[in-house]
Amino acid sequence: MRAGSKIAVALGALLGLSLAAGAFERELDPRALRDAWFLGKDTTFRSEGFYKDYVKTFPLPKTGVHVQRIEVVTPFKEMVDRARRASDGYNPVQAEADYKKQAPPFQVKVRLDLTPTYPAHSPVNVPIHLGPIYVRDPDFWREFSYRFEQAGEVMPVLVRGKAIYSCTDSFPCWIAGADVTLVFDTEKVASRPARVIVETPDGQRVEAEFDLAKLR
Repeated sequence: MRAGSKIAVALGALLGLSLAAGAFERELDPRALRDAWFLGKDTTFRSEGFYKDYVKTFPLPKTGVHVQRIEVVTPFKEMVDRARRASDGYNPVQAEADYKKQAPPFQVKVRLDLTPTYPAHSPVNVPIHLGPIYVRDPDFWREFSYRFEQAGEVMPVLVRGKAIYSCTDSFPCWIAGADVTLVFDTEKVASRPARVIVETPDGQRVEAEFDLAKLR
């Protein structure tokens, strides 16, 4: 067997172990960090099964803002993502040093998309005598309610958001949505089922369930 084939087989075996292993991990040991590195650097699409369980997406509503997706980011998944984003020289030793320098918390991420019925601005063709054109506040995401529940509500230590803009050559940049991140004390999060609830100003209630006992 060629050396390249042996490496591919070994990588596949390691990825198989990573995907089979379950249960939310508050702290990551060197073996878990190596697993995360291999998953992040995987280019054979073997890691697709890992990523799909961390994100729930939702259809466009008939009216109102679109809660497009809800994602949970465990410390393990964050280390996978760091390896995925890193340059080719990033290796397991660097991943372990990176973790020791800045161990990631547990996070919940919410993507909000504006829609024609919940727009960034009032119609631009409204006659001026009917009123000025308004532009939505970039911090519109603060008008929403976000909850994370596990046998009771777990309160975040930090909630932050960032507006998303859409720009074209014909029109100025308008707000297209926002990314919202809830940061939690990892010690307050248990390896058990969890529910994320987002309530919008226009009366929508969007829920996503995740079983952290089955996610690393």
